[in-house]
Amino acid sequence: MSPPTQAGPARLRPWHPERDAAAVLAAFDASADLHRQAPPLASLADAQAYLADIAADALAIELHGEVVGCVMASARDARHGTAWMSYWLAPSARGQGLASRALDTLSRRLLADGLHRLELGARTNNPASIAVAERAGYQREGVERERLRYVDERGVVARFDVVRFARLATDAPPRLAPL
Repeated sequence: MSPPTQAGPARLRPWHPERDAAAVLAAFDASADLHRQAPPLASLADAQAYLADIAADALAIELHGEVVGCVMASARDARHGTAWMSYWLAPSARGQGLASRALDTLSRRLLADGLHRLELGARTNNPASIAVAERAGYQREGVERERLRYVDERGVVARFDVVRFARLATDAPPRLAPL
């Protein structure tokens, strides 16, 4: 991943699994939704393994020196110039535009480095994630019915529809301050 970027009190930087694991575990413990969508993180060792696994594709989102989230470009395909984007924020950092700015910042880097199409998906029942994608310049392309299977808020396994988004190198970028 690219070197750190700084803009005010927030920045993107590479992950440090040993140093950042406690913050990631705390963020997941504060959000049942994160636990439902990611690999189980029940211990510091689980968080370290998760970070080691994503470190090559992901950047930490830091606010005032504290890790509060992640933005990631995985499943990169050089032949087709594509990548799959994802992001998450600790509950304490939500609602400040950090996820949109982080997603836009990483998207600009990837598109400038030669990728052409960046894709992501957000559950239809997650309007905050949908808003992040739209603010970061991603265009809605359709809905995949019953695409994901998670345990819902009631503890029941359920299927979820997903809104698909993409951002192309030829799309006009949003007017967001970079992270």
